[in-house]
Amino acid sequence: MTQPKRVLHFQGRMGKGGAETFMMNAYRNIDRSKYQFDFVIYEEFADVRPYHDEIAALGGKIFVVPNPNKHPLRYIKTVSKLLQENQVDIVHNEIFFGGGLNLWLAAKAGVKKRIAHSHATSDGKGNRFPYSVVRPIFNNLMMKYATDFIGCSDEAGIGLFGKEQPFVMLPNGIDLDRYRNVPVTKNEMHAQLGIPEDAFVIGHIGRFEEQKNHRLLLNIFQHILKKHPNTYLLSVGAGGLEAEIHGLAKDLGVSDHVLFLGEREDIAELLKAMDVFLLPSLYEGLPIVAVEAQAANVKLVMSTEVSEDTVLSENVRFVPLDASLDIWEDEVMGEPKGNSPKPEMEAFDMRKTAKALEKIYDAKEASA
Repeated sequence: MTQPKRVLHFQGRMGKGGAETFMMNAYRNIDRSKYQFDFVIYEEFADVRPYHDEIAALGGKIFVVPNPNKHPLRYIKTVSKLLQENQVDIVHNEIFFGGGLNLWLAAKAGVKKRIAHSHATSDGKGNRFPYSVVRPIFNNLMMKYATDFIGCSDEAGIGLFGKEQPFVMLPNGIDLDRYRNVPVTKNEMHAQLGIPEDAFVIGHIGRFEEQKNHRLLLNIFQHILKKHPNTYLLSVGAGGLEAEIHGLAKDLGVSDHVLFLGEREDIAELLKAMDVFLLPSLYEGLPIVAVEAQAANVKLVMSTEVSEDTVLSENVRFVPLDASLDIWEDEVMGEPKGNSPKPEMEAFDMRKTAKALEKIYDAKEASA
C-alpha cells in the first residue's frame, strides 16, 4: 500500500487561532490516505495543546523547535536536521514574518513542493528595528523559494506577495452545518452563561494580542453600556495581553458586564447567545470567526481593516478604526438588515476547501 505524502506545516503554535483552526479543519477533511500533516511549533508554545491529542490520533506529529526570533542560529540548525531526518514531501508555511527562511531551508533540504500561505494582510510588527531590516530579506527568500502561493483573501495574498505574484485564493473553510444547526436556544445559552434572558449580547472571539484591538473593543462596550445598561460582552480567547485587558475592564468599570470565557470548544453554541459579533481588528486576512458568525446568522460589525472578502451575508457592517464611539455604537446597536447568506458562503464549506487544498498538493510537478 502506498504511504501518504507528509506535509510539514510551519505554524509556530497550535492554539485556537484562526490559522490553526483552519488547518485542523483541513486535516479532518482531507484524504489522509494521500496526505498526512505534521506541525512545527515554537518551544514557548509547547504547552498550548488543544489539538495535540487529535493530531496524534489522526496520524500527525508535532515538532518543537526554538523560536527563530530569539534563537536564529539554533533554529536553523534544528529545522535543517528535522528536514533531513524525517519524511517531508511538502512544506506548507503559514508564518507571515520570517516564512521565507523556512522555504529556503526546505529548498536546501531538497523538498520540491514549498508553499507560502498568507492568512493576514500584515505581520503587525510595523517598521521598527530590527523587523524593518530583516523583513525584506525574509520576503525575498519567500518569493525566490516558494513554488506555490496561497492567500485566504485577495487582501491577504497581496499583503504578503505583492500585486505582481499570482496566488490561489483558498477560503478559510468551516463546517457550515455545525453553525447553521445548533441544538440550543439563545435563552438556554443565556441561562448557562448566567446573563439575563433579555440582555443584549455583544460577542468577540480572538487571541489577546495587539492585532485584535481589545482596548477599542472595551472602549466601545463602555460607551454602549452607559446608554444600554442591559448589555453584556462575551470575550472568548487567551493570550499575552489577557491580564492587561482584564485590568482595563475593571478600570473602565465594565467588568461586571464582561464575561472572559478563555479558550472554548463550543463556539457555535456561544454564537447562539450573541446579538452582534464585534471585530475591531487592526488588520486581518479573512478571519474564520467572521465566517462562523455569518454562518450562525449573527450580525457582524468589523473594522474596515478586515477584508471585504469576508462579506458572506447581508448583515455585515464596516466601521473605520478612527470613527467616533457614537458611530461604533450606532452600527452595533442598529437593527439588523437581513441575514440572507450570499451564494459565496458555500465556497467556505470545509469539504470543498479540503478538496481545493488537495488539488494544490497534487499539482507538484506543474509548480515545483
